[in-house]
Amino acid sequence: RITLTTPGVFPDIDFCDTPDAVCPIKEGKDTLEDRMWSVAMFEWAERVQRYRYSSEDESSSSSWNYEEKLVEFVNGGMNVFEYYTKDVDTDRDNSFIHAVSSIVDRGCHNAPHCFQFGGPVDKLPLRRTAFTIALSALNIPTMRKELVVEQTLDHLESKRDNIQTNLLLYKTKSGIYQSQRYKIDDFLDALYRFSRPYDASDISYSADTTYFYSSDHPPLYMGDPYMKHGQKYGLSNIALFLSNGLELSIEEDETCDELNEHQVSGKLPISNACGQRGLSYQNMVCVDDPDMACPVDTNMYITAVTARREFGAAPALQCGPKYRIPSTGYWDFSMVQESELEAYANDNARVDVEGCCWWGRGVLQTKGTCSFGRLNYYLGKRAADEGRESLFSEIDFCSNPEAVCGSASTTKHELLWMSGLFHWIDQVQSYDKGGFNYMNELHAFADGGMRDAVFIKRVRAIVQVGCHEPPCESAGCLNFPCEGASVEDENAGVRKAYRTFFELNLWDSFPDSPGGSNTPTPVPTLSPSCITNCTEFPSSSPLQPTASPSKAPFTPPTSVPSEPPTRVVDSRISYFEDLSTYLKLRRTLIESEIFVSKSKNRDDRLYTLDGFLNALRDFATEGVGDLLFYIGRGKDGNFDHGLTNIALFFAHAMTRGIAWNTCEEVNHHLIDGKLPLSNACGQHGRSYSNDICPQTDAAMECAVNPNLEVTQVSVGDSGSPEFFCAPTSTNPFTGYYDPVSGNTGSSTPISNQAGRTDVEGCCFWGRGILLNQGVCDIGRFNYAYGLPAFVDQRSSARYNIDFCAHPEALCSDFTIAATEFNQFSTTIDTSEVRYLIGLVYWADYVQEYNWGYFDYMEELKIFVDSGMKDDSFVDQFSKIVVDSSRDADERKANFKRILEIFMTDAPTQNPTLSPTRSPSMGPTVRPTYEPYSVERPPEPQGDDSSEPGPGEEDTAVNPNKPQSDKVTFDLSVNRPNQPPSKTVVDRSSATHISSSGMVWALFFSSLGILVFSCSYQ
Repeated sequence: RITLTTPGVFPDIDFCDTPDAVCPIKEGKDTLEDRMWSVAMFEWAERVQRYRYSSEDESSSSSWNYEEKLVEFVNGGMNVFEYYTKDVDTDRDNSFIHAVSSIVDRGCHNAPHCFQFGGPVDKLPLRRTAFTIALSALNIPTMRKELVVEQTLDHLESKRDNIQTNLLLYKTKSGIYQSQRYKIDDFLDALYRFSRPYDASDISYSADTTYFYSSDHPPLYMGDPYMKHGQKYGLSNIALFLSNGLELSIEEDETCDELNEHQVSGKLPISNACGQRGLSYQNMVCVDDPDMACPVDTNMYITAVTARREFGAAPALQCGPKYRIPSTGYWDFSMVQESELEAYANDNARVDVEGCCWWGRGVLQTKGTCSFGRLNYYLGKRAADEGRESLFSEIDFCSNPEAVCGSASTTKHELLWMSGLFHWIDQVQSYDKGGFNYMNELHAFADGGMRDAVFIKRVRAIVQVGCHEPPCESAGCLNFPCEGASVEDENAGVRKAYRTFFELNLWDSFPDSPGGSNTPTPVPTLSPSCITNCTEFPSSSPLQPTASPSKAPFTPPTSVPSEPPTRVVDSRISYFEDLSTYLKLRRTLIESEIFVSKSKNRDDRLYTLDGFLNALRDFATEGVGDLLFYIGRGKDGNFDHGLTNIALFFAHAMTRGIAWNTCEEVNHHLIDGKLPLSNACGQHGRSYSNDICPQTDAAMECAVNPNLEVTQVSVGDSGSPEFFCAPTSTNPFTGYYDPVSGNTGSSTPISNQAGRTDVEGCCFWGRGILLNQGVCDIGRFNYAYGLPAFVDQRSSARYNIDFCAHPEALCSDFTIAATEFNQFSTTIDTSEVRYLIGLVYWADYVQEYNWGYFDYMEELKIFVDSGMKDDSFVDQFSKIVVDSSRDADERKANFKRILEIFMTDAPTQNPTLSPTRSPSMGPTVRPTYEPYSVERPPEPQGDDSSEPGPGEEDTAVNPNKPQSDKVTFDLSVNRPNQPPSKTVVDRSSATHISSSGMVWALFFSSLGILVFSCSYQ
């Protein structure tokens, strides 16, 4: 037929007369190869791609269309079973290849029942093998491996809020709280770095990131690349990992180190560091390879970084040689101290802690000399020393196992998760003993609907005691059997697994039948009455936090259960989430115009919108004592009031910490063209050590220590000299810095504006986003969140640091130096402090400001309700509240621009931050009121749901209802009428679509095959 419409590819050859011309013998190789391929491709296009079959029986469903079946086959993952059980019909994955081979061989798709050419398909197994080889040669497996990793991570990203809010929680006697140690970003980053296929392309994975690699292990299993819904197997694997982590560490006061909790004859031995429930951690050797285990160093002395934080709880585990700690007693709960009257033994009769440094650490509580030795061999210093790839080449986990929990400050967040992921890959994914192959059983579990409680219990046993059918000889008992060879409360693990599957929405997302077929099975019914001791499926979100605070409560133990979340707190959280969503919709302008320093350096930005919102969440929903950051709730409050309060906070911050991209005040006040080094004591005539609190707060302020020595950590983008403080005994006077010449003079004393030439006791220069200065501001923050809160057993206690004695900890992670109890330094993360210190100041000082004729909260509401046009509001703020008229114009310009970004429908892109002509404080045209389009919870009604604003009584005012003679900005900018209240953040950019999908499309189109459609969210 081709010769009737075109001259043909080979117009001079009549293949009917000379069929052997398809395979010419005498012609050149290029001609031969081209002709053979051309004829074969024509044959394929003619007889295979055009194949259609439709039964004459209209009621029959036996029609067969090659192009449709090809799309179905490819979109279904090409059904190459990597793992399957014996009861699975293994011919299922051959059906498409069988049909195509039948068309080629017999002329129809269902050989041996072809009418014209009967008989079976010839060499079907060889064709099946050849197809797999062709896939590999075309690099299809790598692309599909990358695709299934992407699909799995995308699913987890879409459940980010569920994971952070409903899973990453810890429990105390006083309630359930949001974990600040186990965070969703660190979890997803660890998964990304441990799941990269070893043959992945550099296009999909950044060359600047290090990834897990081991010649003895596969990467973390993320799903079957050849199965339809193949990601469900990887998600099941991750859900099981996470549910075990919830039980072992996250829910247990978000600990990283093992807790001392196993009592012996009613008392808690301090020597439990050597092993609990009959286990001996230092005797957990590697049976198959003894050289893999860490050697036991009897001179090692370590104290755990984390322990249960409730009042009266046992202290952190500790190890040390006998010459340091000759014997140990037990923890006396009544006296809240160790009883040392007599030595008290653990289950293995240990009354010392020499060589006992191998307790559990990390999300899966990796423990024992063998496990830490394997961690060091594959991820640590030993791998690097022996020339193998290593994620942590500088960390020797054998000499410093506590590095997993915080001794290595730069890797502490990564190691919490990565130590557990390696343990999972090493001990769980590879498990194949006693007829139980984890990978095969995982696939059967996922195909069966992820409900098999027996499988969940067996996996939990592998994680905790080393085998799937306890008691396990490999558990580490000093004398087998012991209590530690079996798991406790098997059903607890099942309940946590079910809760994890529910929060990840795995039951509703994937079908149940084997091979990922299209036959769905109903998901389990969630029992509305099952709250505790559930034996099957969980109720909706069974562990909702009362307020999701990030602090670590420090309260005396009590037998009284905490009350359920109140409507007030729930309403605050919902209100905050609406505010957060609204601000995130303006992320681009906020990040590009507000969180930018004067140098416009955007490569290493210290302050971000996400960082601010993370800190604001707690302070706006729960606060500290009676202090709450005002976001619009309260008497006569509305959304605009809250946004304006934030706008002024940002405007002030743009003249402070954001201005120089620094957490610490910079030396900027010139005296006769020079910068006195004594400006550390105070700039612009102020004396920070004399900025005392009012009488009511006098107990909060920091005492000035003349012997304290502190040096500034960073000067940001300013180029100024570093502040420092030191006693006059070592530094009698200070000189100056000449910003023109860049020289420092120290031969003669130079005074600041207040007349100081020394820097004794001058350690309280500004810190944080607002650069809060002085003994009062820093003392207030210390009282709210620092060591005094722990001492007073207040629930706001978060940082076990005396910021008055260590003000440097306000701007950098605080490292506790090695001591006689711990041979390694330990580090406390203080990254949120830079925001919190400003929020505390704003709520405690600015919002409470009411002096003379200026009441900040009243003036704020008047300003908003009158149309935001009165310049005097921000002028009075600069002059009266913060006493800083010198930068009032800059603050005003910032404020106007931020209001434009926050309030108007179409903010102007990239305006001048300091305009030559001051814009109007309000829009030029009063907008018509429209209800907010952010989906809101119903406003609380009645006395039980009301809450006071700062210093006010509350009434149930609906911020969505326009108030008489008030102007409210339309906040529904570029949004649909009813979007969800929570947004899903896409991991990749919109233009990325799907790299794997694009490669697939190019590949198939190059072969002239109808391309399958690819959808991407």
